[in-house]
Amino acid sequence: VTFEICGESQENVNAAESWIEDLILKEQFENIISDELIERFDERQIHTLDDLQRRKHVTIQIENRISPPQIKISGISRDVCFVSVKVQNMIQKLKNIEEERSKAELFYNLVEWRYAGSSDSFVAFDKLTNMQLEDAKIAKKSSLTVKINKKNYKVDLNSLQATDGQGKTISIQRMPKDEDLQSIELPKNWEDMQKQRVKLVDLKPSHQEYKVVQNKFGKTCPNFTIEKVKSY
Repeated sequence: VTFEICGESQENVNAAESWIEDLILKEQFENIISDELIERFDERQIHTLDDLQRRKHVTIQIENRISPPQIKISGISRDVCFVSVKVQNMIQKLKNIEEERSKAELFYNLVEWRYAGSSDSFVAFDKLTNMQLEDAKIAKKSSLTVKINKKNYKVDLNSLQATDGQGKTISIQRMPKDEDLQSIELPKNWEDMQKQRVKLVDLKPSHQEYKVVQNKFGKTCPNFTIEKVKSY
């Protein structure tokens, strides 16, 4: 912006110039935003800052050498406020991504969701989809749409079946993990624990598990009682 000042005397021109400078200075504002995530800004965030700097006629300086890193925004107060809000939104978006990644990692350490692949094998979902499926189960949702091999499938969380738009259906598994982070395959003869952590199961002499234990104990111990205890 260029100002051309005319007056009856140099004194009047100088007074007008000082008055304009004071108005401009009163409108000048500076805001400093500090956050550790600023150092995570990549080319996309830097491009957005450059665009805001051009459009809003503000000065944006990034200081990554100090801790925590800072972004200094200078210019007319209303423009500085506008840009500051945009920068805060960018930082919040990065925080949300970091929190989602941490949550997905936590869920993956506790449970693994899988879908049926080729050759009767099951393939683990990516960690984000794994978290979304577990979230949906915890929220007692009946279904959730996910991507499998780049196609949308609607997962029935009750029947553990996933169906695409053409009606093709594949099986889904939910596998809890033990403390060693190894997936637990439930035995075929597993019975419902009915929300109990420890349960005594009546094992009949005709049961295959009873016979296996009886055969092994019979070799060294003539008198014994066989009971089955399950724990979760």
